[in-house]
Amino acid sequence: MIYEETGRRIQRAREEAGLSQGELASRLGLTQAALSNYELGKRRLNLATLERLSKQLAKPLSYFLEDPECGAGLGEEERLDESISEMISLLGEMPEDERKYLLDFIRWRRDQQR
Repeated sequence: MIYEETGRRIQRAREEAGLSQGELASRLGLTQAALSNYELGKRRLNLATLERLSKQLAKPLSYFLEDPECGAGLGEEERLDESISEMISLLGEMPEDERKYLLDFIRWRRDQQR
């Protein structure tokens, strides 16, 4: 059952990213059939493949792994922590000059709100 839920999350993230199964499979070096089996929960994912999926779909690993029952009761602080973690993960993939630009923008927004 956990594989099916993980598969649904992969499919949802892929669709949100506007990718077909074939496009995502190609980016990951998989066959379309293998990706389909992951999405249907018929095939187990190894961590390396899940990490590549996470990166290609710009989602934190926790998006694919967390128990939906645990996430349902998250308070505002936990949701904020999760979004900050996702931002940090995405920032780590950006070139330094782009990170500096975003930092300048965040400081500017903070100053505008004061």
